[in-house]
Amino acid sequence: MKALPGKIQVVDMATGEVTEDREASCGLMPPALDACHVCGHRPAHGSDEPHNAQSLYYQYAFYADNGRWPTWRDAIAHCSTPVREGWEAELRRRGVWPAEEVAK
Repeated sequence: MKALPGKIQVVDMATGEVTEDREASCGLMPPALDACHVCGHRPAHGSDEPHNAQSLYYQYAFYADNGRWPTWRDAIAHCSTPVREGWEAELRRRGVWPAEEVAK
């Protein structure tokens, strides 16, 4: 199980004042055995196919590992150059390609 970072805030409902602020975490269960172990897509896709950047499992697992939310650029990073170029072109055509490189 992967631990996801988070925060807990306790708020006094009468005053609106934060009375407690602390770090916390919750667990992310692994995907099904027949799913991609990185993005949770079911059934698992081929190793040279993009991960599903819209999968909640992928988004939260990526955030837990990297401290930032993933983009389509991240989801296709492991693919071959022709696959990456094809996906990037189509994602740009649809207006969903991330505007800038994300600092790592």
